[in-house]
Amino acid sequence: MRRSLLRPLLAPLLTIAAVSLLAAGGASAQQTQVGIASAIVGDVRMSSPAAPSERKIARKQRIAWGDIIRTRKKSQLHIMLLDRSTFSIGERARVVIDRYIYDPNEGRSFFGRVIEGAFRFLSGSNNANSTATIDTPTGTIGIRGTALDGIVGEEAKEIAEDEPAIPDNTDHDEDTATLVVLRGPGAATEGGLTVGLATVSAAGKTVTLDQPMLAAYIPRRGAQPIGPFRISASGLSELQDELQPSVARANGGGFGLGGILAGAAALAGAVLVLTGDDDPPDPVNDNDNDDTAGRGQQPID
Repeated sequence: MRRSLLRPLLAPLLTIAAVSLLAAGGASAQQTQVGIASAIVGDVRMSSPAAPSERKIARKQRIAWGDIIRTRKKSQLHIMLLDRSTFSIGERARVVIDRYIYDPNEGRSFFGRVIEGAFRFLSGSNNANSTATIDTPTGTIGIRGTALDGIVGEEAKEIAEDEPAIPDNTDHDEDTATLVVLRGPGAATEGGLTVGLATVSAAGKTVTLDQPMLAAYIPRRGAQPIGPFRISASGLSELQDELQPSVARANGGGFGLGGILAGAAALAGAVLVLTGDDDPPDPVNDNDNDDTAGRGQQPID
């Protein structure tokens, strides 16, 4: 008799408990760290499903699953992931960190979306199992053990229109056009690094980039990628300037892998000098901001 009376009371309580557990699980996943903001130039902001109001990102702030990152004009962000890979974002860009899984023994899997703007992914620890996948509005980029530059939007269209390999009658969409360039390492590249490659897939076709300076271009949603083709020096220079204008100028437009690494170091070093920090940030053990990251920051209109 008592059991039958309790059932109507217990049912809604159990439902509330289940919903609370699901919400707690979602919040926990939201806080899964993927790395830290190792260098910032200009105005860089972040939001998430759990905290939709945009906030300025501070150096050493943790980056987590689900974070939505936006840079403004003349702004750049350099994210150091847990395996020492880096994901750099140029000015006027918008990206989402969807997922990141890292096991020092098994490798790394990175999943992100670039909605607009320029980006660079530079693989870190040498592990054959490490992969990265970046989605854009027009296609999917697969990265294995290499450095890769890309750009989505109007600037991608403008660069592609001047490339001899892109047919004059190509139908471009300035909002979703995607240009991808393999920077290295590739076969016979400097530094003795493992040969890497990237794939660019859309509309049932996959283009493989396995040599530095090979590129692929997706002009619009529903279109297949054009390529591979060797990007021109002027086209690469324009892409560099969108990604890291101050670094590109400082390095005299150098396009080799050494230039990429020097550019990344220059950007990080410039911020270290400005902040007076002598030690490079460590995404695993750097706890300077553990208790303060994200605190005291007010939403910015």
